Parts: sequence; C-alpha cells; structure tokens
Amino acid sequence: MTVRPEVVLARLAHLSRALAQLERLAALPRSQRASDVLYQLAAERALHIAAEAIFDIGHHVLAGRGLAVPARYRDVLPALARAGVVPPDVVERVEGLAGLRNLLVHDYVDVDVERLWELLEGRLADLRVIQDSLAMLPELGRSR
Repeated sequence: MTVRPEVVLARLAHLSRALAQLERLAALPRSQRASDVLYQLAAERALHIAAEAIFDIGHHVLAGRGLAVPARYRDVLPALARAGVVPPDVVERVEGLAGLRNLLVHDYVDVDVERLWELLEGRLADLRVIQDSLAMLPELGRSR
C-alpha cells in the first residue's frame, strides 16, 4: 500500500476546519461559553472530528509506509513520532487525545466541561503542530 494524497488531504481539510472552529470557541470568554450549551456541544463535536482525522491520517500513513499500524488509538501518535512524522514532545503533551476521543464517542454523558475548556485553551497549538506536520508529509509533494 502507498500513502494516497487525496485521502490525507481530505482528512486534513476536516482537521483544519475543526481546529478553526475550536479556536473560535476558545477565544470566547468563559462566561459566554458557560452560558450556552451549544458551545459545549460544538466543542465536543469539533474535538471528536479533529481526533478522528488525526488518527485516520496516522493509520493511513503508517500503513502506506509499510509500518505496523497500532490496534489502539493511543499508540498511533507515538508510532508517528517514531516514524519522524510528528514531534515527540507534542505527542507527549497530547497523550490523552485517544482517551478524549473515546470519551466523546462512548461516554459522552461523562464529559467534564471545565476540563474540555482547559484542553481547548491549553492544547490547540499542539493540535495545530500535528496538523502542520501531517500537511508536510513528503508523500503529499510539499516541502518543509
């Protein structure tokens, strides 16, 4: 199998759109975010999309390069770091992304809203670094 640029680019487009919306939400004052559950729901969905896009791209890149594809989401980013695709320090800082994805998908009634907003305020830049790293894959024909 090879890395198919159209697969990666389609998911990068979704990732970019989700991160842009998360940045808009993170810029709102906490009091405004707390006053409307729609902001929470939008943040949850955008984070879910961002995580899915990252993991989908990761699986595709690893498989396309003939590398082992992890069975668990939490092992995808470390595998990408070992492959030189994403910076290891960023992977360490977003270590809980797979757990968050699972929470948003399976245990959505247990989402801690305060923790969600803390994540948005503190880790969006790291998600952008991952996005930028994926966007510069040699298989996409772009240069660093």
